[in-house]
Amino acid sequence: MMVLVRTDGEFSEATEQTRSGGSDGDARRWPGERRRGLRIRQHRPIKVYEPSSARFIGGQTHDVSATGLKIELPASAPVQVGKLLSIHVGIGEQGTPLANRRQMIPARVVWVSRGGDFSGPTIRSMPRLTAGVEFLASIAAHLDAA
Repeated sequence: MMVLVRTDGEFSEATEQTRSGGSDGDARRWPGERRRGLRIRQHRPIKVYEPSSARFIGGQTHDVSATGLKIELPASAPVQVGKLLSIHVGIGEQGTPLANRRQMIPARVVWVSRGGDFSGPTIRSMPRLTAGVEFLASIAAHLDAA
């Protein structure tokens, strides 16, 4: 797959394979980009199951990639770095009304920001948190590849 990358006002070509290779050489070729996969800005409804409180929490995505998500949740959500969650990503603006636990993707919370600096379509009167999650399936695939 061909990807056009803008650097200092110019476009250069790169392949997705080169960008997501994950070697030390890739870090030199793509300074500032530490992710293994390409991320896309996309706002989709999500439902998160938090097992320690046994509750479902509604939210939305901000960035989507093959390895994880940047999500926005209510500030009251009991989300901490290292916690395991199950996430269901809706297809459209309205989302899917019923999120079956078997259709949810297991993920680990990598970082949490309670600053509320999310710029997507949201209800501004409610305090929000932003978190980065990594899919457990992608972690297992990365370890198998090593």
